[in-house]
Amino acid sequence: MKVIKTFFLICVLGSLCGSGLSIWAQSIILTSDQQLTDLIDPDKEIDLSIGYNKDIRSLRQICEENSRRGSEELIVAFDEFFRQYRNDSGIERQLTPDMEEYVDKIKIVSDFAKRYDLGLCLSLLSPIELGHAYKKQTGNSGRWLAYKVGFRDANTGKFNLPIWQQLYWTNNKGKSPVKLKSVKAYAFKESGGHIPYRVVKPENIVPLTQVEYESTDTMTYATHGIGQSIEMRLLHVSGEEPCVSGYDRVMVMLEYETQEMDYFNDDAPIFLKALMKKYYDKGVNLTALYSDEMHIQQDWSYFSHHENGQFAERYLTRSMAETYSRKFGQPFEDKYLLYFVYGAPNFEPFAHSVLNVQYVMGPEPEDIHRTFLLRDRYYKLLNNGVVDLFKEAKTYGESLFKRELKTGAHASWAESPTIDLWNTERLPGFPSQYEYTSNFVWSNTVHQAAAACYDYFKWGEYLQPTGNDFAECGWSDRNYYGAAMAASIGVINKYPSAYAAAWGFPDKALERRMAIDYAFGAQPPRDISMITGGVHRDVDVLTLYPLSLVAVEERFGSWITQYGYTNYLTAEKLVEMGEASVDGKLKVKDKTYGTLVVLFEPLPEKGLLDMLAQFMKNGGKVLWFGPPPLLDSEGLDCTAQWQQLAGISYQYDNYMGEIATGKEITFKESFSAVPPQTILTDFLVDRIYPVDSNDNEVVALCDGKIVGVKTDHGKGTFYYLGYRPRDDQSQSLGYETRTLFELLHAADAYPATGRVTGVNDNPSVVSRTSAYFVTAFPNTTTMVVRHYRTHCENWEGGFSRNAEKDAQALADNPLPTDIIDLNNIAINGHRITYNGKLSMAFRTGNNNRLTAFIGSHCKDIVIDGHKYSFAEQPLTKIVFIPETNDKGTVYQIQITGTGHVRLPIAAGGKSPVVKLGEKIIPSEVKGESLLLEIDGSLSGKWLQVTR
Repeated sequence: MKVIKTFFLICVLGSLCGSGLSIWAQSIILTSDQQLTDLIDPDKEIDLSIGYNKDIRSLRQICEENSRRGSEELIVAFDEFFRQYRNDSGIERQLTPDMEEYVDKIKIVSDFAKRYDLGLCLSLLSPIELGHAYKKQTGNSGRWLAYKVGFRDANTGKFNLPIWQQLYWTNNKGKSPVKLKSVKAYAFKESGGHIPYRVVKPENIVPLTQVEYESTDTMTYATHGIGQSIEMRLLHVSGEEPCVSGYDRVMVMLEYETQEMDYFNDDAPIFLKALMKKYYDKGVNLTALYSDEMHIQQDWSYFSHHENGQFAERYLTRSMAETYSRKFGQPFEDKYLLYFVYGAPNFEPFAHSVLNVQYVMGPEPEDIHRTFLLRDRYYKLLNNGVVDLFKEAKTYGESLFKRELKTGAHASWAESPTIDLWNTERLPGFPSQYEYTSNFVWSNTVHQAAAACYDYFKWGEYLQPTGNDFAECGWSDRNYYGAAMAASIGVINKYPSAYAAAWGFPDKALERRMAIDYAFGAQPPRDISMITGGVHRDVDVLTLYPLSLVAVEERFGSWITQYGYTNYLTAEKLVEMGEASVDGKLKVKDKTYGTLVVLFEPLPEKGLLDMLAQFMKNGGKVLWFGPPPLLDSEGLDCTAQWQQLAGISYQYDNYMGEIATGKEITFKESFSAVPPQTILTDFLVDRIYPVDSNDNEVVALCDGKIVGVKTDHGKGTFYYLGYRPRDDQSQSLGYETRTLFELLHAADAYPATGRVTGVNDNPSVVSRTSAYFVTAFPNTTTMVVRHYRTHCENWEGGFSRNAEKDAQALADNPLPTDIIDLNNIAINGHRITYNGKLSMAFRTGNNNRLTAFIGSHCKDIVIDGHKYSFAEQPLTKIVFIPETNDKGTVYQIQITGTGHVRLPIAAGGKSPVVKLGEKIIPSEVKGESLLLEIDGSLSGKWLQVTR
């Protein structure tokens, strides 16, 4: 038996429609031009399958179904992903939303849907779907440059390098041509440097004029992942130019024209506004914008656009280069892509030629860091420029249509670490993807950064509401990092409830995964949303998202440590949105944090260090891990200010820290209770940065060198910790590491509530020291979920599921227990005794009395010694939640099971009235309890209780 896994699209489409319920009746996902043409005949049935189960319906049938369900919106969007479940051939698209013929067809669909009072949610403002008409109108298009370096004879000028030519890119908007426009080359020479940094001054990169190439026939390569066949040609680029002597290296470059916009050209915003005006003038009833995966043109295939194992292409139009130069006051010609070259110089005849190197602009430490800054500025300019462009177009569209155009979805098509690469040979890959180990190969973060979709926080300015799907392809996110990221982008969004989608799981494993996500407040179902207030959980710690790691060494991901007991935020957004309050907290929108963790911030945002100084003066704590910064984001020397905050002295050199493979970090003084941590690799992320303590408290050592110093500032503290803190609750290496948590715990980053004597009942502390994941919400609701963190992934990761294979996978690898058995445990200010399954939530009100509750397979709960008995035998589910409106308080009740039920919701006032719709349900009041008899006709139904 084969079943379809639908949760992923429910999240994306539900965020647009306002509900995930009955979402399939509201969507038409196209996978070919022909389907759009067929759609204008409302009675022609079309294959709309999104899994193994066939779904063949007509436009009329879909609209009628929507009408019966009370829907107000019909989604019409193209998504190549689902072609795998249909008979489409996957040919190049000829109809895109910027073309007159496309708009005319959509107008017909819109008029028909309007008969059923349905507006359209269209994939309209999508970078990878616009290009045909843009080029026709403006003459401009996208421009990508692929590159590779090799040996050149310094005397004769001869060189001959092979480089792969790409022909098509395929993504969720279909197959798109990549046209080769030119082949060129630059000679360059090194002027010193070490592994991993080779010095090439910009003036020592010169263009060559006599460049030739030969091409093989088109070849099709098979690759793992989506887009399994890659059409390429192998070019041999050669030249001989003896007049350019003394240059013994060459960078060959392929110039591609891509079917997309020149995002930095002055005509880009004009074109997008005209596009919105075209739909408005045509009378298309546009009500929302389908905005899934808002990257610029690139290919889905994760690991097949590489030279020497590294991603070797970047977007760069002339107008982008000019924008870069104007903004940052430095040139950015094509030749500057040499500073993006990274990989092993295996054209050299040396043993160490297997080690990755990169090119930097000069020999001094400042030159190296300025090269990091060059790359960092490129990625941020590209990402932010695209976001701002489409945000402006969306705002203009809203002014035309006189309504908000929701854009709920996520930006990237792949995530780090989900789609990072480890070499696991015959072993399954996903169980390894929780820690940097020596078999780590490559992260897709650079692919996402090059495609303008790596900054989820900036994209939240356009994507409203937003979310992510870190737990895709069957990766379980067992360190809860992806769920924490969803909460992090959600709490700063216009709609403060982001989704954390998941797919590629057996049903039972998915249920366990989603129970964790719901406890983060990641767009949970109705009952949990009601009890939590429809927002994300609170947490005491904020961590700066390491956005600049990819600019320092592109091999690594956008994570340093996968840690779920924090919120994340980029330094740019913290400076923009945050403030250091007088009570020693960092306030960002509705959330406050007493501790800031910095994992990898080599180029701190201008203003960040000033904010940290004020934060600590007022009582805040900072834990700064990794490299001491030399330059800030403006290119200014920040060493003196940073070292004063850190209370240390650091000697900068031509390396990023020291290799300390296999050595231990040991802790002392304030951190003496923290167990030692072993350093796993020689990677950049695992380097140590020894310092002088300047007579401040030494808290960490490695091989006798100081790598941890505590310095007090006013009422607060700065902890310098020059290494990567490991933390892996998933036990992916066969044991648990928890250094980051233990350091935060020792620094009192997770304070106890003080309401339970002699124990730290903070939800994060309970979560890391028990079998239960605990979260707390602003309205004082507490959730308890059985942990799901050590169950290794052993299943296939496809979107559509094979029930027999899933059952066998779980038979071979049984799920851990979902039983919750609390015995007077201190949790978030209460002592709790409870027995049930999977998850539970409760809230107390005046006099510490239970006012709201969700429980499964339970019959009672004891809170601070007061027992609330709901039933004589455990019921499948018990829900009672108050909602306050202008007319007073209405309780929403859902009881699944049958029997006599007693709920503590009848205190004071008039006798309650229980209704199912308009039907009054018999009830009785005894003391402060409402008594109900639940039979099969009421089981699982939502009842309303009013007074």
